[in-house]
Amino acid sequence: MHLLRSGLLWASRNDRLERLVRSSRAMRPLVSRFMPGENLDDAIAAAGRLGAEGTPTILTYLGENVASDVAADQTVTEYLRLFESLHATAADAHVSIKLTQLGWDIDRSRALTRVRRLASTAQANNTILAIDMEDSSYVDSTVEAYEKLAREFNNVALCLQAYLHRTPSDLQRLLPLRPYIRLVKGAYREPSSVALHRRSEIDNRYRALARELMTASKNGTRAVFGTHDPALTSAIRADARELGVPESTFEIQMLYGIQDGARRALAAEGVRARVLISYGTAWYPWFMRRLAEKPGNLVLLGRALLPGGH
Repeated sequence: MHLLRSGLLWASRNDRLERLVRSSRAMRPLVSRFMPGENLDDAIAAAGRLGAEGTPTILTYLGENVASDVAADQTVTEYLRLFESLHATAADAHVSIKLTQLGWDIDRSRALTRVRRLASTAQANNTILAIDMEDSSYVDSTVEAYEKLAREFNNVALCLQAYLHRTPSDLQRLLPLRPYIRLVKGAYREPSSVALHRRSEIDNRYRALARELMTASKNGTRAVFGTHDPALTSAIRADARELGVPESTFEIQMLYGIQDGARRALAAEGVRARVLISYGTAWYPWFMRRLAEKPGNLVLLGRALLPGGH
């Protein structure tokens, strides 16, 4: 499984395979399992359908590592359109961004100004702006940016990845800020010197970090757990009971189209479950990382790319 996952993560940065996947009409149904469409209207419609059944959402416009200020400003414009649409529909929705889609690789000061504009817009709309975590080379600067933003805004969240060796110390560093943390396992191709690789070790680390977050919630820290693993979700809930932490103090987040039955079951038991909806034309790297989260999906990918799969 580790080799399959590594192969998919390698493929997420392979231009030749990207062209092959994008040109395959047979891939479209597989991609649509993870995202409702490429356009803002598609995302808003999906959020509306989920909202009608009482499910809150978090939306993100796909893209990363933009190469110009013009492209970064265009990303800001798209997010402002997203906020406007969510406000018009009165959706219970958060918004998630990546720093590199706002020009982090070009000029971090200008990029942070863009983030502040989006955080202010989110605040005016009484919602949350979540900063997604990217690969390990960006963790230092992303944590530093969050520290600045958390002192200015109370509606900015940060994603932390359980598989990174450094994450326990990053969490301890941030706890005095009473942060808003979204904990995930991690979805990038990282060497063993940087990240855990064994699934059992990642699960154990995730659970330990979740316990720390729930304990800290008694002092104002807010926690979100991004996972589709029923066993891990059950463990988190059991730990919450042991720690005396009400389930109303945290929520579970799942990707669009994944574990819908489990999400509905959680909601029926009173656990807040939010769905992450992604949209945009820059879906390929994100899509391959989603496949890597469940390497069994490689079979579906292979079938779609085989001759005759078109």
